[in-house]
Amino acid sequence: MKRTLLPLLILLLWFLGCLWWWSCRCNPCKKCCAEASLTDSITTAVVSTPTIDTLKHAVSTEEQVLFKPLEVYFATGQSSIKKDSAVTNFLTLAKAYLAKHPDEKMLVTGHTDGDGSEESNVKLSLKRANKMQGFLVSEGFTAAQMETTGKGEAEPLAPNDTQEGKDKNRRVTVILKQ
Repeated sequence: MKRTLLPLLILLLWFLGCLWWWSCRCNPCKKCCAEASLTDSITTAVVSTPTIDTLKHAVSTEEQVLFKPLEVYFATGQSSIKKDSAVTNFLTLAKAYLAKHPDEKMLVTGHTDGDGSEESNVKLSLKRANKMQGFLVSEGFTAAQMETTGKGEAEPLAPNDTQEGKDKNRRVTVILKQ
């Protein structure tokens, strides 16, 4: 009986070591990759053995960026796009991600501040969303991978009482559709 227990124990330790290596390679973190000893990692692996469901739903770094809304801001009454480093980074990640996942879509939503009538703000927000869609198409995306909508002044980020609040509300939000 002791002869069969030793190979099983070795096999179990090998499996746990492989599991630890695989999880650190796919999801690196400071705890298990930089600071923890092999014993701590094996204990962690035993406690949190991944299942098929959790592996399918693991969120990559690029998905973390793409599922967080990108806010592109506009001047009063304008629909021209200001391209900064955040926009460039998002576009690079989104282009690579959508190339790998052609069935996924981005949601492009236009917003305005509270100035003007509700009707004109809805039109302006849709114009901004369409302008962003055109910009994305010019950057290499396909229109079929985007849905556009205009919310007008319905979903403000900040109160429209101050100029700073109004500046935050004049925007287009781009996000990977979940």
